[in-house]
Amino acid sequence: MLWRGSAFGTNGGFVVVIVTRSLSALACLLLLPLAVLAQDGQNVQDKEKEKEKEGESKGLRFVWNRRPSLRAGDMLRVDFRVKLQEDGLSFSPKSEAPEESFVFARRRIGIQGNFLKVFEYRVERELTRESPWRDVFLNFRYFRDVQLQAGRFKVPFSLDQLTGEMDNDFIHRSRIGDLLAPGRDVGVMAHGRVLGRGLSYQGGVFRHDGDNSRFGHNPGAGRTVAGRVVVTPLRLVTKDSPLADLEAGLAMTGGDVPEGLNALRGVSIWDTRFSSDVYVKGRRLRTGVEENWEPGPFSVKSEYVRVSDERREQGLLNDDLPKLLSRGWYVSATWIVTGEKKAGGIEPSRPLFRHGAGAIEIAGRYDRIRFGSNAPGEEPETNPRAVNLAENGEGIWTAGVNWYVNHWVKIQVNSMREAFEDIDRSPRPGRARFWTHIVRFQFVL
Repeated sequence: MLWRGSAFGTNGGFVVVIVTRSLSALACLLLLPLAVLAQDGQNVQDKEKEKEKEGESKGLRFVWNRRPSLRAGDMLRVDFRVKLQEDGLSFSPKSEAPEESFVFARRRIGIQGNFLKVFEYRVERELTRESPWRDVFLNFRYFRDVQLQAGRFKVPFSLDQLTGEMDNDFIHRSRIGDLLAPGRDVGVMAHGRVLGRGLSYQGGVFRHDGDNSRFGHNPGAGRTVAGRVVVTPLRLVTKDSPLADLEAGLAMTGGDVPEGLNALRGVSIWDTRFSSDVYVKGRRLRTGVEENWEPGPFSVKSEYVRVSDERREQGLLNDDLPKLLSRGWYVSATWIVTGEKKAGGIEPSRPLFRHGAGAIEIAGRYDRIRFGSNAPGEEPETNPRAVNLAENGEGIWTAGVNWYVNHWVKIQVNSMREAFEDIDRSPRPGRARFWTHIVRFQFVL
């Protein structure tokens, strides 16, 4: 850790401490990119020569193209990756605050690339003892329309969850992305894009239903089948319109959950439980719909997710109970005020120290999540075998600013307001609303 200490105050105090204690972090983040810029500039000048050598050179050689890489003609490519994120935190009230005000959110290293022209791979590891392995997979892409991927990677469900951690518009994912979407698991998947790249599909079988479903002694669902389809419905009608890039998607997963207190959980941003334990047994079915539109410097995204868990033979008389329902949604929007295009990732047209100040983006999101059952006429209870489970949920407003300093460095500032429906089951019983302020420093090589 770079700094240690208890959570500091909010409002003016938060701003002062963040600014003063973050200068050294910002300097550290900028030093390596500044050193790299000169070499990167030389790479730009020699770009055409490198392309010519790519086909001619068969020996192993080192290349720097914004990141270190080993190449052997067009038969092997090994890119070395480093991903770092550090957060400065402030809370109101302080009951949810971690022991440290500045924490490493991610420290990740890895390699990725291709070999024999038709195989792609990625290996990423978090520098932690708990669940260190992230993506570890091999992709076979001889046929571009039908590719096959195997290993450990994200189950194809939820636009928010499938967006890379380093590419998020916000510091924290939506609640449905973190709690209802599966996350990573071991499996095999077919995927591709067809119809003039107007339809993309993913479908596979996985050992479980993702890391997000397994916590504590909860094993999650067993073997899970997952599928996702994304279309650009207006592309064939109006290719020149901004609406041509509007994407709509549908996704589903299905698996069986063993008997026990194995339901999905509702937790706050900082892992404080607000949903009750529930006995479940039987089929777990996820359904999700999504929308993604990125015209020019703008973006509008939304999702709705519903998860149903059967409760077979979980009544007091060994009878079947109404399904546990976990559902939620979000709507978000962003605007790059410096004018860069959003689609495909933001690349500052005028990076800091290269005749500019980088790219600036403002972002806003509202998301909701709720847990309960649908049993009208029955008294709501928090008993894990209740016929009508007492519902609880939360809604979160998030406002943020993203500063893309250059190709390697991004700084994000978010303010989040959580509001819980049941104040008796909130992180601090009797209080419904909580504020969190976060600044994140990110470096990606």
